Amino acid sequence: MNRDVSALASTDAAWLDGDGPDADVVVATRARLARNLAGLPFPHRAGAAELGTIAADLDRQVRRLPAFAAGWAVGIEACESRQRQLLREKMLAGPALLAVPEHRVLLASADLGTAALVNGEDHLHLCAWRAGLAPAAAVAAVMAVDDPLGAAYAPAFSEEHGYLTASPGNVGTGLRLTALLHLPGLVMADEIDKVINALRQLEFGVRGLVGEGRTVRGALFRVGNLTTLGRDETEIADDFASHVGKVIVYERAARELLLGRDRRGLEDIAWRGLSVLRSARLITAQEAWDCLSSARLGAGCGLFPSPGWGAFNRLLVRHQSAHLELAAGHPLDGRGRAAARADLLRELFAAS
Repeated sequence: MNRDVSALASTDAAWLDGDGPDADVVVATRARLARNLAGLPFPHRAGAAELGTIAADLDRQVRRLPAFAAGWAVGIEACESRQRQLLREKMLAGPALLAVPEHRVLLASADLGTAALVNGEDHLHLCAWRAGLAPAAAVAAVMAVDDPLGAAYAPAFSEEHGYLTASPGNVGTGLRLTALLHLPGLVMADEIDKVINALRQLEFGVRGLVGEGRTVRGALFRVGNLTTLGRDETEIADDFASHVGKVIVYERAARELLLGRDRRGLEDIAWRGLSVLRSARLITAQEAWDCLSSARLGAGCGLFPSPGWGAFNRLLVRHQSAHLELAAGHPLDGRGRAAARADLLRELFAAS
């Protein structure tokens, strides 16, 4: 397996290709399973020796699976801060990586479509991503990894409650589904708060792309189920598809409303965003998020030809700081990152 974390900077995840269902609104869907080993304390209560035993055992079991045979293996302890930030930007792991405990391991398939995090919140988090709105496909992919692993170790399981996890909200199937949605129409039509409140009443969590409970950038929202107890995987996936599907309908309706109400104003926003992407020599991260969002909205509304959803998706990841610095091969100050980001964006959009 490849252990060069920095090489990940030039590796695009397959699920960014933009070829999934409803790709104009949904970037991707992730299915995550939380699992623990029976008879051992959860990671936050385990000692170093216990964490080491867990890491060695699960690392060995995961590597045996065909999906991981030619993939990536990362010891988080050995990563510098910029490399850990890269893993966050790749959406392979969350911000908890910044507080690095001993014996935490990340394993990923070669195409970054499947991953296993050992000794995170739980002993094992298994993840699978699929392009567009594809909860059933993402669940099938993650279960295909979980099934053979479940035969190799005894999971922490209760006949009454299901799989036991460090977070009470994951008890049951241990399945969390998340979709990354681009919702500029709802934001611009001042309808986004209504949709978020409705989702929360249905026990869905809604947050921005970058970090926990944080400022939304580029009208990108992560929507995920909050409960797993009392329903099987199929029921969770079907419920998820139904409710996220409604959000997609609302977003498309909002775009049509904006086009009908003020087409010239929407054209101006979209074309200004595209113009900056085509010509800027310096661009901050916030401006890049905003311009990519505006240009993607314009392409989705048919205001100008699109370079493809995959191009937009890959740039959402590549224009971030760790990717830029690792691509450059050296640290960059703020101005250096702004210049590198502008060069990256201009290379694609100058010809569009």
